[in-house]
Amino acid sequence: MAEENYYVSVDTGGTFTDGYVSYPGGSTTVKVPTTDHDLTVCFRNCIDKAADKLEKPTEEFLVDTDVIRFSTTIGTNTIIERSGPKIGLIVTGGNEDDLFRAEDGDGELIASDDLVVGVEERTSANGEVIEPVNADEVQSAAKTLMNRGAKLLLISFANSYHDETNEERARTVIETEYPPHYLGPNQVLTANEVSSRPGYRTRTYTALVNAYVHRPMARSLYKAEDDARNSGYSNPLLIGQSTGGVAGVSKTVALHTYNSGPVAGVLGADAFRKLYDLDSVMSADMGGTSIDLGTIVDGELDRNLLPEVAGLPVHVPMIDVHTAGAGGGSIASVRDGELSVGPESAGAEPGPACYDLGGFDPTTTDADVALGYIDPDYFLGGDQQLNAERAEEAIERQVADALDVSVAEAALQIRERVDQNIADSIESQLAERGEDPEDVTLIAYGGAGPTHCCTFAEKAGLSRVITAPAAAEFSAFGGATLDVEHRYSEAFGETITGDAPSIDTRAFDRTVEQLEAEAIQDMAGEGFDEEDVQLQTSILARRGSEVREVTLPSRLRGTDDLDPVIEAFDADAEEEIDLDTVVLTAVGPVATETLEPQALEGEDPSDARKGSREAYWPVDGWEETGVYQREDLRPGNVVEGRALIEATDTTYVVPSAWTYRIDEYGNGIIER
Repeated sequence: MAEENYYVSVDTGGTFTDGYVSYPGGSTTVKVPTTDHDLTVCFRNCIDKAADKLEKPTEEFLVDTDVIRFSTTIGTNTIIERSGPKIGLIVTGGNEDDLFRAEDGDGELIASDDLVVGVEERTSANGEVIEPVNADEVQSAAKTLMNRGAKLLLISFANSYHDETNEERARTVIETEYPPHYLGPNQVLTANEVSSRPGYRTRTYTALVNAYVHRPMARSLYKAEDDARNSGYSNPLLIGQSTGGVAGVSKTVALHTYNSGPVAGVLGADAFRKLYDLDSVMSADMGGTSIDLGTIVDGELDRNLLPEVAGLPVHVPMIDVHTAGAGGGSIASVRDGELSVGPESAGAEPGPACYDLGGFDPTTTDADVALGYIDPDYFLGGDQQLNAERAEEAIERQVADALDVSVAEAALQIRERVDQNIADSIESQLAERGEDPEDVTLIAYGGAGPTHCCTFAEKAGLSRVITAPAAAEFSAFGGATLDVEHRYSEAFGETITGDAPSIDTRAFDRTVEQLEAEAIQDMAGEGFDEEDVQLQTSILARRGSEVREVTLPSRLRGTDDLDPVIEAFDADAEEEIDLDTVVLTAVGPVATETLEPQALEGEDPSDARKGSREAYWPVDGWEETGVYQREDLRPGNVVEGRALIEATDTTYVVPSAWTYRIDEYGNGIIER
């Protein structure tokens, strides 16, 4: 038997952890419960289950695995749970009282007033060290903070984005004074490791949030990598980044992993956009806890150059994902005669009432079971049995009786409410981008996405939906499309006007050359030859509070090369634009997932029909409805609504006036 080469992508979600494995001639998916107490456990469980499905011992499977990509919620969970370490912050003297202010007190869980200590040092706005740090003062500050309970020390000095000398000197002083067994590993961090952009307050916030998630992230990721290596895997573990792409564990900045799972799904949707040559798509990932929406208009991903994490602005450009509390586990309740669904979720444990694990609250999934849309004996392909009676009892007790309607009508109202909430979010996102819903194709995925997509798409004015064969594991598929990517940046600090776009081009070129040298060296360490690395130069430019990232040539030959900056802001002749930071993006190609077209067969889906059952539909009520097996549908087959299409990972609900067609790539095209 020929040796296989496997490419593994693992995505941890709030309820389930998904695995997508591709290999020459095929692919497969697996799903395991997320182990919130330790995400490295579900990571390994996912790999073990994939090996078992491919009928190989885990060790043999990992020996034959070329790439493992891991999109993890460790950093996100650390912030949500407030489980990070107590941080002591050393700042430039005089900034102790006003540098860190949490407007609503929430941020004080990351840094409190008594854990901020100033030391005398000074770096000018031009990057010249005017007053070096004093070793005795730094030692005293560190001792004070540790005596007050700090478990990690963070150093952030004013203007050190220009020259990190004082920050690094302070770190060296602390690490020299205190032996490793006293400090512990990775106990001293500096702001220059995370941000080289101007803005002392935001730069400090960025470093604080990164420091907060650094230790649990480093501990977990190195543990996951070591575990895989000890079992036969020989290459770096690649970690999903919210900026796009993946990076090795040693090159991963903790903050860059924030929200990386949902971002992988958006990037998977972008891969579909390119496959179908579409201008604009919206991704909708409806899982057990929430729905994540991503918008790509005219081929441009929605990037936030100053996102907020834990309520604090950070200097980490992230692909924007809008999250709403509307998932399969969203809890339905009636207050003062009004039905609401979410944002509270039953999660995976105890989960919806139909899980029969002790949950008593009715949820979206309970409604889908009560309506006959989800077969309780075929949930997750039969791997998990659901209790329909528990679902109906919960809906009757907490919704139907309160609204004085039947259980079926109450379940339909739950479904309609959650789908309207999603439609409202979609309309809002598209309106912000100035996009007409009729011009947008929806990419629907997640465990509950195919079950609800037709309804919320129609309510939002969309008429075309694309679903992947492995819809519930689509974020893991998205991770499988990502290359290694690193971003490098250096403060620049020149100002231009609309009629005088002139800068010191030699200084710009020198900065780019320095970043390129660093990128090539790092990429070589990750196994990439220089000629294989793709480099792109851009500038972070600012006009007032408006910030844009604009692509520029790697070497500036004249003022015309700055025209894209002027055009990006539509700047008037005398308007000033600050060129804050030079950015270099380096991409190293990794074998990624590609979809090959197949020959189309006939439209008749009869061979995939597995029977029928009663389902409750708007207006018409209970109707005998055809049921089809998704895996048995062939390219070219067309299923007319009303219909239920069952897959091993989800159920597709196709209302009347909609059709479901399998195209040449094996994807489901749903249109009305």
